[in-house]
Amino acid sequence: MSLINPELLEVALRPLIEKIVEDKVETFKKDFLEKHAIAQETEKPIPVKEMAVILGISVSHLYKKCKNKEMPHKLKFGRKYFYLSEIKKWLEKE
Repeated sequence: MSLINPELLEVALRPLIEKIVEDKVETFKKDFLEKHAIAQETEKPIPVKEMAVILGISVSHLYKKCKNKEMPHKLKFGRKYFYLSEIKKWLEKE
């Protein structure tokens, strides 16, 4: 017989977990924006694999976000590219 009700435990822990995740995401965004400061006029397109490494996500997840129009990207000769300035603006909105 358990003394802890799992439903009550979830209700009690959910706000704490959400706060921790929110803090981590904000820290990541801030670090990302500081590390990747770049002048707009010298900006070069970034290919999918490189952007996946920069964001710390898989290539397939990046393609899925593009397909669902969840993040900004450009098509050039049938290939997807990203511009760091657009990704920074997108991260600031998220």
